[in-house]
Amino acid sequence: MPSTPRTLLMMLTAITLLGACKSAPPAKPPVEITTQPVQTPPPAREVLPPDPSPALGLAEARLHYCADLAQGAALKAAQQALARDPFSLLASPKEARGQRDLVIVAVGDVSQPAKQWREHVDRLKTRAFAPTQHLLDSGDLVSMNLENPISELQPSAKKTYSFTSPPERLGWYFDVGFNLFSLSNNHIADADQQGIDDTLMHLQRERSTRGVQAWWAGAGTSPQEAEQVTWVEPQGKNLKIAYFSTGFSKSSNVSKFWSESLVQRIKEARKTADIVVVAVHAGKEYQHVPEANTTKIFHDWVDAGADLVIGHHPHVIRPVEVYKQGLILHSLGNYVFASRTVRYRKSGAKMYGLLARVIIQDARVAGVELTPTWVNNSGGWSLPDGQKMPNANFAPLLITGDFADAFFDDFAQWTTEAGATPIQREGDTGRIIISAPKPQAIN
Repeated sequence: MPSTPRTLLMMLTAITLLGACKSAPPAKPPVEITTQPVQTPPPAREVLPPDPSPALGLAEARLHYCADLAQGAALKAAQQALARDPFSLLASPKEARGQRDLVIVAVGDVSQPAKQWREHVDRLKTRAFAPTQHLLDSGDLVSMNLENPISELQPSAKKTYSFTSPPERLGWYFDVGFNLFSLSNNHIADADQQGIDDTLMHLQRERSTRGVQAWWAGAGTSPQEAEQVTWVEPQGKNLKIAYFSTGFSKSSNVSKFWSESLVQRIKEARKTADIVVVAVHAGKEYQHVPEANTTKIFHDWVDAGADLVIGHHPHVIRPVEVYKQGLILHSLGNYVFASRTVRYRKSGAKMYGLLARVIIQDARVAGVELTPTWVNNSGGWSLPDGQKMPNANFAPLLITGDFADAFFDDFAQWTTEAGATPIQREGDTGRIIISAPKPQAIN
């Protein structure tokens, strides 16, 4: 049958459609078009070829549809790339992060007691935090273990190491960005219950006077208050975070990490929380490899629904572990700690600290970046080739270059001994991507 110009045009349209979508996945058009059976006209009447405009309109619509598919595929690819690289959140401005995304900056022990090197610490003020200030600034939540009561009282505890810290220093912590405080530790009751009460009062006063959000947990006016969960709901976020602080103390009004009820409280919080965080003060001092019994307790918390365990107390760092769906920072060591100790020499421990930036992406723990610091206030650090790092002098120093090489060698050894999770080194930091799915609520 001879082809007319209109027939050729329609054939060309069909070929164009096939080419336009040949790489697109099979899909149903946005509007389903039903073709009615064509009736054969009487031969006596002249039959004109159909108007090609409806066919051309369909071709145009189909081409637009294919373009939309391509755009959607590109967007999906970009989203998948972002999901594979949660560390992009670290470089993004806080205000640009999604409502279900945030960064938790976590450090270990902070103690600047009144009777320890007071003149030097008072001269430093917030400059003690300057070497790591840019990392603190990246956090939506910035957490520490507050290792002494905030009070004008003198320590009343009858032990060699007992401390209190003047309220001005709590102001420094707010100045540099801290807004999440773990209070359950072996020094928070060094001025008895009045010291705990003073600490709570000063925390409330700083928060109210500054008009900022801040949270704390782990100590209170009763055992029930000390054990209860603190609900953290950062402004501008669609996230509900359950925060527990636990450790050990002579006071009954400080949470105990061996409490049998803590597992059940975690399970209860898991039912309504997007993220469950447990800060814990436990472990043998100056020992880099975690004890089996504390590791078992941390695992029990993750089994109960904890997403993140932040450890401190040993005064040295310990490995990091991804256990099931949870991230365990076994110990972040000292951060800003006004002490000069020789005990690390006797134990052979290394005076490193860790600053962790934990990435919450789409309401789950997606990764962590670890920045090593040098926190030895008593002596410097010399490498075999003669390079020297000075003593920290009450301000944590970033570990870089050849010193970072030595650090990561040590950290890899402790990780292997502990059977923990190896980290991927990125320059002078370490990283872990966590691919486990978010846990479901536990009944």
